[in-house]
Amino acid sequence: MTISSDHEEEVESLVHYLSANANKIYQISGTQKFELPKLEIRIADVFQAVENAKSRFTVYAWGLADTTLEDVFIKVARGAQAFNVFS
Repeated sequence: MTISSDHEEEVESLVHYLSANANKIYQISGTQKFELPKLEIRIADVFQAVENAKSRFTVYAWGLADTTLEDVFIKVARGAQAFNVFS
């Protein structure tokens, strides 16, 4: 989600309201990316939460995406790299 940096904490609260197990992937200049467990959320709830957020502040961009094979590869590679550092 891309918003004014003044509202980053509100977005983080919104995401954690949707799922306590949400994981922030990155945050750069008003853009935040989160990973949410599929089994804990409903897409309709996400759309409703974003619509509610739009009534409180400007949302420049937002989206939903399913995990790609590239995402899985990066996660596995990072895990292997961390394992090698501690071995």
